Amino acid sequence: MSLIYELTTFLKENLPTPIFRGQKFSSFMDNLEIDRCFSLITASPVRQLRCAKLKYDAVITFDEFPYRTYDPALVFALVMAWLESKNSNDERFDGINPDIDVSENDEQTAYLMISVPLFEEITLIENENGSIPHNGRRYQLGATDIWSHPSEVNINAD
Repeated sequence: MSLIYELTTFLKENLPTPIFRGQKFSSFMDNLEIDRCFSLITASPVRQLRCAKLKYDAVITFDEFPYRTYDPALVFALVMAWLESKNSNDERFDGINPDIDVSENDEQTAYLMISVPLFEEITLIENENGSIPHNGRRYQLGATDIWSHPSEVNINAD
């Protein structure tokens, strides 16, 4: 499960249902960037390489967040709780500080956005019939679910 999928699911499971009624809720990947970082993960039983990091901002938006009924800090606290639960197991989450934006629409609602910088690893697994040549060996793409998202998660590659 990709990180943006996990975060979106976590929010949908923990925010009060009325927050989602009658408004546009979005979850999307923005500012995608790829870093080359070839390194050996395992040599046996099968050779596996990390070849890249796909960095992106996981952006969560509410077009009409009912801020008079629910404090926007609830969304921020949930995101921070999700990050903290990840931080205990994975250094990828050290020092992540989301960006936020809250802009009043009217007396009852506000546009709310939180952007969380994340990254996913792209791996290669040695396979003599693989389609990816590297240093005299052939590899196949490792299991990845970066692009598997619920219908409400979109990709916005600038």
